Amino acid sequence: MAAVLALVLSSHDTQAEWEHPLSKQGRLGSPLVEVSPFVFRDRLFCLENNQKFWDVGGRPGDRFHEDEVRIRDVEKDEIVSVALTNHAFATVLVHEDRVYVFAGDFGNDKPWRHVREINMTSSDDLVHWSRPITIFRSQPGERLFNTALCRGKDQYVLLYETDDRRWPGFTFRYCVSDDLVEWTHVNDAVYGRDKYVGGPALYYENGTYYTLYLEALGNKKWETRITRSTDLRNWQDAPTGRPFVTFDPSHQDIPLLDPEVRECNASDAELCYFKGKTIVYFTGSDQSTAGDLQWATYDGSPRKLLEFFFDPSND
Repeated sequence: MAAVLALVLSSHDTQAEWEHPLSKQGRLGSPLVEVSPFVFRDRLFCLENNQKFWDVGGRPGDRFHEDEVRIRDVEKDEIVSVALTNHAFATVLVHEDRVYVFAGDFGNDKPWRHVREINMTSSDDLVHWSRPITIFRSQPGERLFNTALCRGKDQYVLLYETDDRRWPGFTFRYCVSDDLVEWTHVNDAVYGRDKYVGGPALYYENGTYYTLYLEALGNKKWETRITRSTDLRNWQDAPTGRPFVTFDPSHQDIPLLDPEVRECNASDAELCYFKGKTIVYFTGSDQSTAGDLQWATYDGSPRKLLEFFFDPSND
């Protein structure tokens, strides 16, 4: 049986102890980093951002035009389809019996990860995908990185990482849309102006937006934390001693790394609700060559899980 995540889990910068709500289910032996679990027609799937160099050996960025955004049936442990190639930083949204995938387009004749456009494709069977259309373009001189998406109160909300020089790299910006095609920046909706952030996920529950983000702890260590807002402009971080997921510094034997390397990262956490439990996928490793895919569960709804980190009665 799975144990509670670290049972009583300590934040690595405060050592403040508290009872963590997630039950860790194990490591999957995979180098995947950005994985989005989702439910479609009562089955659990994962959207995976697969980098080709993991399959063939080499260095990060090698053969990046062959990178894939693919769909895995979790129960069968089989790839159902490849939604996009030559794309990365993908996220997924299920709405009205259709699955929408959004991802950064590498394009042609550009260096690795010089993404300027976000494309969208969709499917009603996870096998046949619509022709991709461009739904968002960067501003002059700006590159785009990870994305996250949710359905808010009456609009869709898109979060993307930017390298806009006004802020630290990978700062989050938020946009809204009525139709998933035309997007407008929310004025002053920015998170991470004064610190490093990355690896985002975005959820809307009971009038509140929740963003999961990567916190840099110093000494090349990172953990995922959580913040919330009702307007996408003003954000309240959970207490420092309550990481959403953190790393196990005693763990070694990480995929594609020297077996002596120790885990110092817990990033790219994403979740969905399936059969009465909230399913969370995240990755470990050391923020270099690859990830170390892991999963955990919470016996309850996403709303209850996300609210848990802000509830003063959980001290």
